[in-house]
Amino acid sequence: MNIFKFLKTTGVAALLSFAALPFASAQSASEPIKIGVPLPLTGPLAGGGRMILAGIQYAADEANGQGGVLGRKIQLLIEDTKSEPNTAAGIAAKMTSQDKVFAIVGGYGSTPDFAMLQAVKRYKPIFVHVGSSAVKLEETFGAEPWYYHVYIVDYMRQKGVTSFLNSITPRPKTVAIAYEDGLYGSDAVKFSDEYLGKASYKIVMKEPFKAGSPDLSPILNRVKALNPDVFFFVGYSGDNIQIARQAHELKINPKLTLIIAAGEKREDFGNFGNGIAVIGEWAPEQKIEGLDAFLKRITLALPANTKVLPTLVMGYTGMFTLIQSIKKANTLDHNKVMTAMDGSTFATPFGQVSYKDSERGGKHQLLSEKNLVVWQYRKTGQEVVWPIGKANGKLVYPSN
Repeated sequence: MNIFKFLKTTGVAALLSFAALPFASAQSASEPIKIGVPLPLTGPLAGGGRMILAGIQYAADEANGQGGVLGRKIQLLIEDTKSEPNTAAGIAAKMTSQDKVFAIVGGYGSTPDFAMLQAVKRYKPIFVHVGSSAVKLEETFGAEPWYYHVYIVDYMRQKGVTSFLNSITPRPKTVAIAYEDGLYGSDAVKFSDEYLGKASYKIVMKEPFKAGSPDLSPILNRVKALNPDVFFFVGYSGDNIQIARQAHELKINPKLTLIIAAGEKREDFGNFGNGIAVIGEWAPEQKIEGLDAFLKRITLALPANTKVLPTLVMGYTGMFTLIQSIKKANTLDHNKVMTAMDGSTFATPFGQVSYKDSERGGKHQLLSEKNLVVWQYRKTGQEVVWPIGKANGKLVYPSN
């Protein structure tokens, strides 16, 4: 069954029931390899969660289409965390203690994911954590031998933001920051202070908001009054779209608005996206060996006009690294699979990547600030504008 067509025609509720169906286990003499996939498929983080799911599903379908792994099919047990910490914790505990999954691949949203990881740490499953960038996650779980982290950690992003701003001519001087008040946003503003401060940028505003807030006009009115060189907005997918929409409605046009990619696409912004800069780990326009071939393959599996977004690629990459490590280990022995994960270099849509030590104590970190790119929305489409080696266009600054 094509999960992408299934999702398009029946929606989340049907998708969740589909998760309980075995992946053609009758075709194999062995039981399928069960992988738990806890993700926010409803709630404020659903945009990114559903994109990650599409990537995980494609990697599993790709492996199953080639005969499975060690002669066994991959079976995904997909459950909706609803973007809620208590729900996420309960689901992950059930997957490890009752469903007896071989591994968990998923997670998106630092606050619910922290609760989820706390709930499973005594079981020590192989946990490939696709999303979430809060440093508290790395500080608490990063040294665990069973914990593998795909997404960058937030201090890496703020290093990247600083490098990007340093590349702009004329160099910006003032930055206003608005951030969601959970772990994700709080880390962003903390490390913005550190890295932007060291680079002599003046932070003129640090304003928190609740993820999913329907009215962000008080923040925008402060930005208008301060007139910063850069407005740096740290939110989730719905927040990014909301801030752009309300800025357009209020006719507030900062010199440059910079957001963090969170599962949205250019079309989501309609006629109010032109000039917005987005920092993320991946863009289809960037120059990476083998990327065109990957995009052709996955586009055939997706519903028509579906965009391949960074969150989808992260989901694919997390699942792909686990599958390749099982194949390399040639066993389902957890320790041997983890040894294979530790010692492998993977050819992915991000390029050649490996799980490595991070600079602040993580033992299995896949992506870093070196993977970051910035793209800027045009009236239609987008162009990668930083770094120069991956760019296919030039930054428009000021963009207003």
